[in-house]
Amino acid sequence: MRRAIETRLQEAARRIDFNAPTFSFGRLREAAYRMADLYEANSESTFGWLLRSAVQEFANDPYHDLPVIYPNFVTEIQSQRRSEVYGGLYRPNLPKHVDAGEKFQDTAFKGFEREIVNKKFGHIETFERELFDDDQTGQVRARAANLGEGFRVFEEIYVLSRLFGLTRTEEGVDVEASSYNNGSPFTTTIGNRPTAFSRLSATSLSQAHVDMRRARDPLGRKFLVTPVVLIVSPEDEFLAWTLLNSPQQAFTTTGALSNMVNPLQGRYTPYASPFIPAYAWMIGDPKRGFVFQRRSPLEIIQENPNSGHSFIQEVYAFRGRERFEADWVEPRFVYLGNDGTVTS
Repeated sequence: MRRAIETRLQEAARRIDFNAPTFSFGRLREAAYRMADLYEANSESTFGWLLRSAVQEFANDPYHDLPVIYPNFVTEIQSQRRSEVYGGLYRPNLPKHVDAGEKFQDTAFKGFEREIVNKKFGHIETFERELFDDDQTGQVRARAANLGEGFRVFEEIYVLSRLFGLTRTEEGVDVEASSYNNGSPFTTTIGNRPTAFSRLSATSLSQAHVDMRRARDPLGRKFLVTPVVLIVSPEDEFLAWTLLNSPQQAFTTTGALSNMVNPLQGRYTPYASPFIPAYAWMIGDPKRGFVFQRRSPLEIIQENPNSGHSFIQEVYAFRGRERFEADWVEPRFVYLGNDGTVTS
């Protein structure tokens, strides 16, 4: 008999009135055996290592270990309420010469305000009791770990879709378009996209860099941003590494700059993900303009085994949830070279 059961029986024995006229040692022994049998059959005792603490541990380990790229170029905010409000002012006028007795010129200023509302995400996963009864090879731990992996992949899809401002469905995940500017964070009016998208190349990348360096804020002043990352799809991943690591430009018979020093070498840090639309790419410094605000981190909770579907169907049910939102506060910090619509 396990120590936990012995402790339970000892606690019950201390409450027995041995002087009661109805007391019977035979019935006491029968009740003790029945209590032990019931406790042995209780799933909370039999499968104690499957309770929330264990599943939470194994789910969070792969959650943190799964390789994703989005933390490298977003600013993560720990949210404390339903929504967070972001705001700021664009830079003021530059000083001007003032003659003696002349009035100083007032500076015009303009700001922005953005409210980003947190959303709740989650799902329930169930495991048949037979899996636990018949298989002790570690499959349960692997399944529990997949809960964490699934949430990490979901965050990657969600953030990358919002980063490119697209309405997308990827692996069954529906992501709404960015709420910035009614779903249009990249416009020629803002100046963070070209008139016509184009495939990634040395020419298009150089032009995107120039256009971004000449971007202006709503007051018409230079926005003053220097791109530091290049984000591409797997279709352009090797091209990005070639453009950014070659010491010399490709040789062409007509190119005036062929075989000269490659000015793009080491210019940006490249990132690629299979969840980026094919042939889409952007450059910039998104960490300064894109936020990932986390209201509630990932948590895994087990349903009470003695109630609900766990009792009716003999399954172990685990609910995973988290609450966050990710979106643009100021998209002028990036330049979208292609949203994936141009493939050649």
